[in-house]
Amino acid sequence: MASYSELFYLVAGMMLFSMLSLNTARSFNSTRQTIYQSEAQYRAIAVAQDEIDKVQWIYEPSDLDPSSGSYTYQSYPVTVTQNYGPSNEYTSSFTLYGTSELLEDTGSMKRYQVTVSVLNTEVEPDIFITMDIIKSYTY
Repeated sequence: MASYSELFYLVAGMMLFSMLSLNTARSFNSTRQTIYQSEAQYRAIAVAQDEIDKVQWIYEPSDLDPSSGSYTYQSYPVTVTQNYGPSNEYTSSFTLYGTSELLEDTGSMKRYQVTVSVLNTEVEPDIFITMDIIKSYTY
């Protein structure tokens, strides 16, 4: 028959093991949340960079003029959905905002500042990315 001291050691060992298991699980959960948030930030930056790359290919200054009928960002904000994962089984939705502002008009050159912002509310805290580009036209 076991003495009381052996039972006490057994209970103390079980309690210590359960506390270590809980701390390990919390640590893994925290690391996983950080990884999810980092991946969401990476995808938000990729969406913003994709829009900046599109701006580089705009050849008409009127497309960046907010008073023009062909203003590129008149229908913004838009929702961009990305599929990812090994078989594209996951999706993320981003709200994409875009604006442009005329910085300079010298008669021979127009310079616009284009601001692209991306919002992702699927992770906590929300991810908000802003990128700017200066686009110049000479004529």
